[in-house]
Amino acid sequence: MALILLLFLGMSISYYEVDARSKNLPDMQQSFTRSLNLKSILPTMNSDFECIGIYKQPAFKHRLLKNHKIQLNPTFSRYTMQTRLPFMEKTFQIHNSNKGCPSGKVPIRMIKLRQEINYNFSESQPENFRQYSRIPYQHFATLETTPSTTYHGASAWISASDNLLVQGTQYSLSQIWLQSGPLSELNSIQVGVGVNPRVYGDDKPHLASFWTGDNFKKTGCFDAICPGFVQVHPRITLGQTIEPSFTGGLDGKDYIAIKVTQDSVSGHWWLHVEGSDGSEDVGYWPKEIFTHLRKGSSLIKFGGEAYGPPNIGSPPMGTGKLPKTSFPNSGFFARLQIVDSKFRELDVNPIDMKSYCDTSSDCYDLLYHGDQGAQFRQAFLFGGPGGQCGV
Repeated sequence: MALILLLFLGMSISYYEVDARSKNLPDMQQSFTRSLNLKSILPTMNSDFECIGIYKQPAFKHRLLKNHKIQLNPTFSRYTMQTRLPFMEKTFQIHNSNKGCPSGKVPIRMIKLRQEINYNFSESQPENFRQYSRIPYQHFATLETTPSTTYHGASAWISASDNLLVQGTQYSLSQIWLQSGPLSELNSIQVGVGVNPRVYGDDKPHLASFWTGDNFKKTGCFDAICPGFVQVHPRITLGQTIEPSFTGGLDGKDYIAIKVTQDSVSGHWWLHVEGSDGSEDVGYWPKEIFTHLRKGSSLIKFGGEAYGPPNIGSPPMGTGKLPKTSFPNSGFFARLQIVDSKFRELDVNPIDMKSYCDTSSDCYDLLYHGDQGAQFRQAFLFGGPGGQCGV
């Protein structure tokens, strides 16, 4: 069971800093702008999900949510996460192959009871797996905020690939982290694209998330499997597969637009994914399950995380290509934004960001040069092939 905890412990203090501006990449902006045929994709629901009554979902088994009243919509107005450009209109595709759940019901991933136990973290977890430290053979390539301030959200376009060779207990994630609190009682929300055979039973990319309210001492949960996340959308939910678009598949140019925003009135943390009709409100992490995040986030990170046991090695990250290659082959995060202490949605400021990688640049790397033009704005390339990347 202890091994399960490795799968989403995205908390590392063992990075070394990479000065992104010291890299000589004259072709980086050309790499970003060379290919404009992007395809926005959304998760799709399959037979692993069932429609259940909205008040019968796992969230309400949480002791702090017994009398919780569901917030069906955020109090802020519906709007698109980013301004869409004219040349992108024809390339945004959303899968509507299923109609979703009927009124009053929401999709929840159905798993066996013994699996649900493994996906929860309880007091029975070994003490050495509760520490706020990097797990051996776990690696990161991230861009994170540096100012000592309060954030109320973050968003990004995250590239997705369905051709990563990830097997066994390996996993590869491309995600956004929102964290707050001292190490001993860390609050964290992590959400993005995850390839994790042990959790999902396949090597496909999924809309993946994880949260904890106490640095994994007694709380911690994948997706909506155990009490915590409140699902409200009738079709889009955590854990769903991110399918290739019908116009050409996931080739490193497909992406999913993800945003996590704290409601200024309720204090809940809402998850949104971007579609052709605007922002889709998937659900939220209630403020009641957090001690520090209920007041806002003190740290935001964007980037990749990967784990592989020494006998197999580290899996690919991003698209499996190092970021020194051209845009169509490299993983990317684009349109990086934060929601500041005044609940204003702003592009990240390069002088307030630091890039980190904790292993050889032959395994994984991250290249950030700030603004990359009207389409991508603040963006970076990241990832790599993995392999024997050290401890």
